[in-house]
Amino acid sequence: MEYISLGTTGEKIPKIGFGTARFRGGAGVLRRAVELEAGFIDTAESYNALGDEFGAAERLVADELENVDGDFFIATKVSPANLRFDDVIAHAEASLRRLQVGKIDLYQIHGPNPEIPIGESMRAMEELVARGVIRYIGVSNFSVDEMNSAQDALKTNPLVSNQVRYNLLDREAELDVLPFCQKNGVTLIAHTPFAMGRVLSPSAPAAIAGVAADSGKSPAQIALNWLTSHPGVVAIPKTDRHERVDELAKSVGWRLDREQIAALEAP
Repeated sequence: MEYISLGTTGEKIPKIGFGTARFRGGAGVLRRAVELEAGFIDTAESYNALGDEFGAAERLVADELENVDGDFFIATKVSPANLRFDDVIAHAEASLRRLQVGKIDLYQIHGPNPEIPIGESMRAMEELVARGVIRYIGVSNFSVDEMNSAQDALKTNPLVSNQVRYNLLDREAELDVLPFCQKNGVTLIAHTPFAMGRVLSPSAPAAIAGVAADSGKSPAQIALNWLTSHPGVVAIPKTDRHERVDELAKSVGWRLDREQIAALEAP
């Protein structure tokens, strides 16, 4: 596994982690991820993996990681509707109970809410750090202006990450969000790295399969390696299949060459 620093903190996180949106569990996926040192586990209070009650995915993560030996890093999110000061505190504490961990490693605002001042939300986030409920503060789906506002509202803690949609077919982040993150020491967490399967489908650009064949890698490994070749980027694929964890975790530890990257990025 390869690691990068989380923002400017010096905390090392794996370049490949695993997301839990629509995650069903039960196959030992997260346990295997931890075994392969890919234990960056991302979830959210709003993820209902089985279509059931609020917080279901967090409970599932706790169940999957029970009695697991090895290091893992838990990231979760508070929903945009819950960004008032008291709500942030209460929802973080509820997530902590569902996840059954001592602290939430990374607590993220799941999306901006223009009706609630960001200063109020970030004051609550810093209070959570002070209380020892969470370790680091991040955001998700924030624009450059929204990241600036979030960081300006923080008094004693850095903004360490922004989780956004980024993959070979959805490269809007490269216009301004990725350059901003790289310039300001904010880790970009790439969610939906396979574009809901489109990157791996027969209709995907032929270059993906071509580079995969030339390099002896799978198309999924090519897509993830391309993402993590960008400085400051980690990727969080999702799978429900135990046997696929090894494939995805082995997407790093090697490099695409310039010609291969050029082929993948060609219009």
